[in-house]
Amino acid sequence: MHNVSYEIVGANKLVITVDISARAITAAPPSSSGKTKLVASSGCTTPIAGPTGTNLSFALNVMAK
Repeated sequence: MHNVSYEIVGANKLVITVDISARAITAAPPSSSGKTKLVASSGCTTPIAGPTGTNLSFALNVMAK
């Protein structure tokens, strides 16, 4: 993961944190196409445990033009 953190709060909330400061955007690497900057990415699907043992996953990309 790049510039992404997450936590399960209580039993029912997934909180994802991404630094979207000007510094983070300036430091972001270019996307593979070069048209945008990749501010944050989970890299792929990230598995998490949902309530009552449900298998969940999330994928995240935050881009800047």
